[in-house]
Amino acid sequence: MSRRNKILIIVVLVLVALALAYWLFLAPRLRGGGGVPKTNVNVPLEPLALPPGSTTVSAVVPEASREEKLRSEISRLAAAFAERFGSYSNQGDFENLLDLKSLMTGNMQTWVDNFVAENKAGQTDNTVYFGVTTKSVSLETISIDEAAGEARIKVRTQRREASGTMSDNVRIYYQDLELSFKKVGGEWKVDEATWK
Repeated sequence: MSRRNKILIIVVLVLVALALAYWLFLAPRLRGGGGVPKTNVNVPLEPLALPPGSTTVSAVVPEASREEKLRSEISRLAAAFAERFGSYSNQGDFENLLDLKSLMTGNMQTWVDNFVAENKAGQTDNTVYFGVTTKSVSLETISIDEAAGEARIKVRTQRREASGTMSDNVRIYYQDLELSFKKVGGEWKVDEATWK
């Protein structure tokens, strides 16, 4: 027998031995067997023994206070309002403002009607696209007076201005929008919006 054949036979025998060892010892453990019989015994758990003098503490998540709930409600409204109020295009026919009228006081609705009328009269050629997309970045509560039904929130926004095609002439900038709220008929409504 040649030396090459002897090496080949030794390699085959080693591989067979490794496969046999795997099948006998490792495979049952990987399948969860391992020679230990599986039993399903329901054993009741005993209560945890505490050191003398100690007491148990249950995890209680405190409910948000009325003021926190109010702040959260007005903040969500302010963020959503700012994004819609500040996003527009010269081809959108002032839909961003008109869609928000249900969230405005009568005073703010009048301002919107006047703003739309003035700007529609002076509207120039809108065949070349111009638009601004606004995203709320953060909020600052300036004041909330629930008894008086008034609140002021400053919304920090990121604005993306584009003209022409979407890839041409893009400018990103940050601008604050200060919103004044009044409670009307049990609902918080925007009474004034001022870009800073």
